[in-house]
Amino acid sequence: MSFIDTLKTLFGLTPSRAEQPTVQPTDTPPVSPAASSSGMPPAAQRRDQVLRFIIEKLRPYQNEPGAAPVGLRLYIACSNPEEEESYRVALRTNQPGTFRAELNRQLADNYISLPKNWPFEYEFFQGGLPDTTYREGNLGLIVLDGSKPDGPPQLARLVTLTGQTEQAEYLLDPSRQTTFCIGRGRTTQTASGRVRTNDIVILNDDDTGFDPAKGAGNGAVSRAHATIRYNAAQRQYALLVDAGGLPASGNKTKIFHSDERMERADIAGMSYPLQHGDQIELGGSVTLQFELR
Repeated sequence: MSFIDTLKTLFGLTPSRAEQPTVQPTDTPPVSPAASSSGMPPAAQRRDQVLRFIIEKLRPYQNEPGAAPVGLRLYIACSNPEEEESYRVALRTNQPGTFRAELNRQLADNYISLPKNWPFEYEFFQGGLPDTTYREGNLGLIVLDGSKPDGPPQLARLVTLTGQTEQAEYLLDPSRQTTFCIGRGRTTQTASGRVRTNDIVILNDDDTGFDPAKGAGNGAVSRAHATIRYNAAQRQYALLVDAGGLPASGNKTKIFHSDERMERADIAGMSYPLQHGDQIELGGSVTLQFELR
């Protein structure tokens, strides 16, 4: 201690402290999360992965419209529920037909032409994949061709929602028959003189069991209104409108799809593909729901 400091101590004075410099806080900018290498969100990356996989595997069909597949079935192996949900978002499963439309556009851009209304199916697996036509990583693809049916026939049923039918529901079993006639009454004679037997019977007012309250609108349905036909190669059901169900006969037929689209079935000879949950309206008063089993 110096002499001056000693004197200050004797007189009750303390040495002054050196002032410490004040450090002012500085604003630190937030750290942004690192972007993915592709710059795309996870679902978009998976969508791109699936599209590239399918297009690459179908390159042998470029400029070969006559040999093109009649349908595609995609298998995806997922290691956990989160991964499966990510693929569901990628395939836009909450918007039926959207991913298929995008795939169809990109296939066309690569000169791969599939038939109109070709079916696209997908299925998720936990673990390994079943046997497929093509495989890459966790993706598998089955190419459906028209040479032979793929697997057992697809069962379906029709459930009566409005109007009165002979049965509350009808089983459609392609192993027994592939054409199912819809009309009012059990039988009717067509313009050619042929007797037509309906498989899905809308009760006539003189049929046994007819209830005037339930069947109040049955009279709007033609005796030969429509036909449901099963395509074994595509494992697909379609509605065809017969002469009695067309506007030319003063009648109408509509399909209300499960994605909220309404389709007027008013062209003779045209096949209108049916999907699970579609509702078929006959004559504006009788409604049948189509369900796959």
